[in-house]
Amino acid sequence: MKYTVLVIDDDEPIHFMTKNLLGSEFNLVHAKNAQEAIDILSNTKINLILSDIHMPGLTGLELLESLRQDDEKKKIPVLVMTNLPTVEKEKKALDLGAADFIKKELFTSNKERILELVRMKLVTDIDVTDLEEDLADNKNKLVMRLMESALSGSFNDTVDVLCSELLAILDSNFLGFWIVNRESSELIHFYGEDKPDDSSLAAFNEEQSFKQLQSTQEPYLCNHIYNDELGFFTDFSKEHKLSAEIAVPLFSINEKNLLMNSLKVPEKSSMFGVIVIKRSVLFSSNEFMLISRLITQTGSILWRLYKKTVS
Repeated sequence: MKYTVLVIDDDEPIHFMTKNLLGSEFNLVHAKNAQEAIDILSNTKINLILSDIHMPGLTGLELLESLRQDDEKKKIPVLVMTNLPTVEKEKKALDLGAADFIKKELFTSNKERILELVRMKLVTDIDVTDLEEDLADNKNKLVMRLMESALSGSFNDTVDVLCSELLAILDSNFLGFWIVNRESSELIHFYGEDKPDDSSLAAFNEEQSFKQLQSTQEPYLCNHIYNDELGFFTDFSKEHKLSAEIAVPLFSINEKNLLMNSLKVPEKSSMFGVIVIKRSVLFSSNEFMLISRLITQTGSILWRLYKKTVS
């Protein structure tokens, strides 16, 4: 499956450049002004919009503002292109929900950066039906911060952004990020007041929950880990009254390959990380659906950055 990207610009060379850069990986649809774009949006499923900010008639910012008031189109992610970014225009675009700015000079000076932005925005575009407004707003803020950090190229900083934002969104008491190795796993980021003792952490790979994550390649939700087979560090969790748990595996697949596989992790993919989140407040199904998909899909960004640290 190829994702469809709508390119809106009155400058003809931009259409040639986007076709050359993105055409082999995505279906491209082209519009030379906002009204032409609106007509396309009315009868074509669009996964991402690349829009110029300066156009005759309805400007890119005005189009973005109108899109955000259209219930059917407001969830389409938008990347804004411009030759002349300003702090004021950037702030307004971001306030209106634009994912980021693309300086047009990047089409010649740093083509890979544009591909990274497009791929990252698509893998972080997660729509959960009937999601509470606060949770949706917090998710959007997390995605913006995550993309900003990922563009810097730092694996550790990007993991820290993801985990700290998840901790705040879920009001959790415990969050750990493990890098998975063949014989043992390393806890590289931890958030919370208390954590299991060293012997328990050393036995992470021996936990039944770890083995299930490996075999099923699926995240799980358990709201009562004390008497169930699922749940890490049961004794520790009982002591600190952390009955609710979400665990999500991360896999060695980058954004490009995940998108080419329709955002599904291929069977037999190797697991390179695990995120475990615990709290005393029960997790709702919507929270689980959003968080598990968000971690799984952004895991492709983390894998790309992690490979750079070990190469």
